[in-house]
Amino acid sequence: MASREGAEFRNYSPGPAAGNGSRTGMDQGNRPVVAAFALPPLELSPGVLVHSRENREAAVETWLLLASPDAQKAQREWRRDGLTLLRCGGLFSAVRIPAAIIHAAAGTEDPRELTDVLGDALDGPVFYDRSGRQFYALTPHSTARLWRVPDIECLGSDFFLGVPATSVTEPDPRYRAWWVVPMDGPAVLCVPDAVVCFVQRGRSLVAAAKDQETRNA
Repeated sequence: MASREGAEFRNYSPGPAAGNGSRTGMDQGNRPVVAAFALPPLELSPGVLVHSRENREAAVETWLLLASPDAQKAQREWRRDGLTLLRCGGLFSAVRIPAAIIHAAAGTEDPRELTDVLGDALDGPVFYDRSGRQFYALTPHSTARLWRVPDIECLGSDFFLGVPATSVTEPDPRYRAWWVVPMDGPAVLCVPDAVVCFVQRGRSLVAAAKDQETRNA
């Protein structure tokens, strides 16, 4: 393993090649994966269909497990530890963002407010790992290949990443990571350009705050 930080590890072997930038990914057998795991919606009234939280979580879990070399082991780890290692670069990439940048751009550190702000700004799933004080925005699998933002890494096919169980959606002392913005469905990921804009805003605000501190010193 070439590197280790928080809940992420370099992969032992090359991952599958990135595709054409679509919102689908590739499974461990390098086969295209689409959002085909959603369970039937519930009908509240004639013509009004909704997906329950349980249905969404089950569909998302099934999809995420395609990024594990051992789905049964991953499920056991989710149940026991609330976290399991999943391979980046096939189904998704993950942009690692320091907490200071997220908090500056969002204008808050409150977990519930962050859920609303990040959900609106990034339009996709984000989780937080308290062990490294890092946020991870899940993006399409091709993002890592195209990523060009200095000092902000997008984890691609040579990384395994510790991803929380779909049921862990708020801070829990038993677990190190939780979904700040849960996945809304299989293959529903953050918009890369939105992530870039949010990161740039946060970095500008952090830099401005440091300059102000220097002037006031």
